Amino acid sequence: MRKYFVLLVLFQLNVFASETQFLGCWIGKIDIIQQVLAIKICFSLDSNSNYVGKIDIPQQNAFGLSLSNIEAKRDSIKFDLIVNVMNIAKFHGKLVNANTESAKIVGTFRQMGLVGKFEVEKSFANDEEPEEDTTICYEEEVEIHSGGVKLAGTFSRPIDLNKYPVVIFITGSGLQNRDEEIYGFKIFKKISDELIKIGIATLRMDDRGVGGSTTIPGTSPTTFDFANDVEQMINYLKTRKDIDTGKICLLGHSEGAIVAFIVGSRNPNIRCIISIAGPTIRGDSLILEQILLEMKNQNVPDSLIQETIQDQMEIYNIVRKTQDYERAKEILRKQAKKQLEFYPEEISSQVSNILIERNIQMQIESIRSEWFRTFIDINPIDFLSKIKCPTLLIFAEKDQQVPLESNISKFRKHIKKKNFTVAVIPNANHLFQKCKTGQVFEYGILPKKFAPNFIETISNWLRSNLQNKK
Repeated sequence: MRKYFVLLVLFQLNVFASETQFLGCWIGKIDIIQQVLAIKICFSLDSNSNYVGKIDIPQQNAFGLSLSNIEAKRDSIKFDLIVNVMNIAKFHGKLVNANTESAKIVGTFRQMGLVGKFEVEKSFANDEEPEEDTTICYEEEVEIHSGGVKLAGTFSRPIDLNKYPVVIFITGSGLQNRDEEIYGFKIFKKISDELIKIGIATLRMDDRGVGGSTTIPGTSPTTFDFANDVEQMINYLKTRKDIDTGKICLLGHSEGAIVAFIVGSRNPNIRCIISIAGPTIRGDSLILEQILLEMKNQNVPDSLIQETIQDQMEIYNIVRKTQDYERAKEILRKQAKKQLEFYPEEISSQVSNILIERNIQMQIESIRSEWFRTFIDINPIDFLSKIKCPTLLIFAEKDQQVPLESNISKFRKHIKKKNFTVAVIPNANHLFQKCKTGQVFEYGILPKKFAPNFIETISNWLRSNLQNKK
């Protein structure tokens, strides 16, 4: 039987005051040995008015696991997640800020000798999962060759045979399929379905090495390699009789937006570009901001944050100049030791040197990759400044991977073009879900639907800039 390591739960309580405050769904996280797992718990009453609960842990692909031995007393709650008789996760939480909108449960859990922390809050009201889209369209599996690899994907358009404007989707960092599916949220598929409804065709491709696409073993494709892949997608679309080749638009998410900027800066055949959560600051600065936000979320002291930032700057110097990766390992070991000092001894003592060294090796492999060496020196403004076609940049208010303030400020400082439009989606995270904090751990437990006005912003802009007569 599979072991579900670290599962957690929530409940809000004060049964003494009102039993109904436990009912409904809650979202939160569990933190163990510097790893954060998202959780979602739905709590209800059975026919005998006893509490029953289920928990989802998307990062472990665990859904609908039943909770047992639920016991609530005034401002505390206990419950178990029984994996098997030898593996039981026990949770004990306290209610904080009872009877307010900021009420939450915080506490500890123990499982097979390990100790961790958990925290959960009430989920948003009326945020049920959306129904599956039933868009009727023509779809075709396609194959495109680029730089020695085969790219597989899906071309979609309205049913009637005609010449349609088309949007090419470009995924963000990491290995993504053609739907850019993250924890079951098919971001590109959902956007594509909406565009087809308004008469726009779409092309979505699996990344190199994902799904039906191949890769070159031992290589680390860079952002510029991905741009070359998009160029081949454009060439392919020009051969289709059902495409208006004068109306090709690029839509890139996160790093995919940088790819779109690169292509748009050099290819005059691009009609328009849409950037969703696309960075405008240089790659090294973006990574530093991500580190800063993550450490602040964990309440790490400012002194350690600043030390970590300085360490990261030294790692950049190693990558760019010295290639002294033994020194990089020393830096990463020091960081690991410092961070463990801020955990209780019962938690930090569980971290073995083998685990630390394994994580360090993974980080070294990452920073030695051609992708990393290239990405840290990419300045998106260099490409944005050369783009002549209409461009829409959509940012998410609570994005913690491409933070709003620094990226929108950089753009407005350097780009003054009248045919560029900026939009901000309120209360949205990097995936444009309606969220509480914007932190990465929330992605898998939030409803798989977009925040209000996200799709409308894209559709309305495309009507004016892609579907018009020009």
